[in-house]
Amino acid sequence: MNKAGKYFAILLLLGLLVWGLAEVFSGRIILPQSFQLGPLTVHFYGLTMAAAVLAGLLYARKTAEEYGFTKTQAEDLALYLVPVSFVFARAYHVASSFAYYKLHPLDALKVWQGGLSIYGAVLGGVLALLVLRKVFRTKASLLSSFDWLAPAVLLGQIIGRFGNFFNYEAYGNPTGLPWKMFVPEQFRLQGYTDYAYYHPWFLYELLGNLLIFWLLFRHFKKLGPGSLFFGYVLLYNVLRFCLEFIRLDSVFVGTVRQNAVASLILAFIGLFGLILSHKRQDV
Repeated sequence: MNKAGKYFAILLLLGLLVWGLAEVFSGRIILPQSFQLGPLTVHFYGLTMAAAVLAGLLYARKTAEEYGFTKTQAEDLALYLVPVSFVFARAYHVASSFAYYKLHPLDALKVWQGGLSIYGAVLGGVLALLVLRKVFRTKASLLSSFDWLAPAVLLGQIIGRFGNFFNYEAYGNPTGLPWKMFVPEQFRLQGYTDYAYYHPWFLYELLGNLLIFWLLFRHFKKLGPGSLFFGYVLLYNVLRFCLEFIRLDSVFVGTVRQNAVASLILAFIGLFGLILSHKRQDV
């Protein structure tokens, strides 16, 4: 396929995506959550998460040597990083909604219904990488290791948000804006069943993450080791802090939005780390 053909294919796919979003947002199309494959029930949320993980792994493998890993080391690390991150992602979500899961403990295992926290996933990935880079005796520095991890995680986040789309979750407050999203009644939160249209919160974050991905490689990467990771931590958490105030299912501790506080703290950590890593280059 020549260059013009590739651009045409990309524009066609984008056009189909925009059309599909418009049809679902209007309510003319109601998305299914699963389909039958013989005796198996396949959930679209699970397929989306699998695609997100696969994209992150392929990206991490492709860029491994740039950050001091061999492709074999990248593959070996992934065998541990993925399950550890998954467990931490689910554990953070369950802990955040412990009042519910205390009464419904078996629901903690129903990951196909949604409920994977990026905070838990990143924490698990960072902790696992701290240990495993020594186990596998990689030549990559600590900061380079984190830089290797960040874009792969962000790419996974971008794709993974479509899982929220299929599950009709992670939406914002009711709205009448032109890009409002229709949510079927069975997916509306208690107290909001009379409202049909909401902010497409998942899409806001997805688009924000695409911008962050571009900014990281356009501006932050040139700052030296550590800049991609800390830039990601800073930019994503600024985005998340702003968006958290329109998310309808935001977790509260008393009157405080838990994830807003977490994202604010992490944004300052990202800024502090970015300043330190930049100063380190000037020494």
